[in-house]
Amino acid sequence: MSTATHDTTRASVFLGVPAVLTARQQPYLEQWLEWLKSQSLDVVRLERPAYSQDPWRTLRELISQTDGVVLLGFRQLDARTATWRPHTKEEGHPAGWWTSPWLNLEAGLAVMLGLPVLVAPDEGVQEGVFSPDVWGGQVYGTAISPPGKTGMEWLELVHRHRISRKHRQRGS
Repeated sequence: MSTATHDTTRASVFLGVPAVLTARQQPYLEQWLEWLKSQSLDVVRLERPAYSQDPWRTLRELISQTDGVVLLGFRQLDARTATWRPHTKEEGHPAGWWTSPWLNLEAGLAVMLGLPVLVAPDEGVQEGVFSPDVWGGQVYGTAISPPGKTGMEWLELVHRHRISRKHRQRGS
């Protein structure tokens, strides 16, 4: 687990990223980290050395302590020659690239917790939460390069969630 020094007055976000990145992908991650920190956000990540026997509990605990989620859908599986549902009437060809399936699970946990989610698919990644036709409600989508206007809308929801969480903590 990698967490920034957690300042209880600042909003925090969970950053989901595949465990292994290419040399082309790494600079995008660095840009996102820089952008998130420039927005005065604490960044929480679950990195490979912190994986546990019970990943569900670990993820739930980490994500539930944040005010929003960012998922970077970097290419991980080349599915350009794959066949979806072969030998059925729904047979077809999926999106060209898939990212880590864990990112879709992290999105589901965040949605269940009512957190704002910002997804940024790499070029050609369109499965699950990275498909633009499912963006809406609390799920925002943007390009893999650090966000513009969409990111600012998501950021406003993150700060609202932080204020709401502080009020709930005071009341308990």
